[in-house]
Amino acid sequence: MGKMDDISRGTKCLGAWSHTRDQNGDKKHYNGAFPAGFLKWLKEMSWHYGKVCHLCSGTVEDPDSFRVDINPEVKPDLVSDAANTGLPDESFDVTIIDPPYSKELAKNLYDTEKHFKGIDGFTKEASRITKKGGLIVTLSYQVPKRIKNASFIAVWGIYTIPSVGYMRCFTVSRKGAE
Repeated sequence: MGKMDDISRGTKCLGAWSHTRDQNGDKKHYNGAFPAGFLKWLKEMSWHYGKVCHLCSGTVEDPDSFRVDINPEVKPDLVSDAANTGLPDESFDVTIIDPPYSKELAKNLYDTEKHFKGIDGFTKEASRITKKGGLIVTLSYQVPKRIKNASFIAVWGIYTIPSVGYMRCFTVSRKGAE
C-alpha cells in the first residue's frame, strides 16, 4: 500500500453532464451520464488507456471500449449484471464503474433497484476482469472499500457547474501482483 503523499487527491469541476446521441444522431441527455469532460480528464491524467471496460455503462460514448449494462435499451456490448459479467479474467487494462449512486436512483431513473449493490458490489468483478497492474476506476457517492490486492492511487471529489447535484467520489486503484 502506497504512502498517503503518493495518492493523487483534490477536487475537479466539470460541466453538468455529457450528451449522448439517439438513433437519429441527435444529441440528448441520459440520466446518469458522466459529467461533461470527464473521460477527457481521465485520459489527460493517464487513468484511461489500453483496453477499457465500462461496468454499468449506460450510454457512455467511449470509442473502442467495451460496455456492460443490465439495460438492453442502452445497447451495451454485453447485457449483464455488472457484478457478474462472465467476462474472462484479467482481460482489461482499465475498468470504469459508474453504477446508480443509490437504490432510490436505481429505481427512479432505471427501474433496476433489484440489481442495486452499491459501489462495493461491483469492485470485486472489476478486480477480477482487470489485468495485474491495471486500474479500477469508480465514480459514486461513496469511497469504496479498499479493493483486495489493489491500492488507491487517486481519490478526488467531482462536482459540476451549473448543477444542483451532490459531489461524487472518484477513485482510482491499481491492481497489484498477487
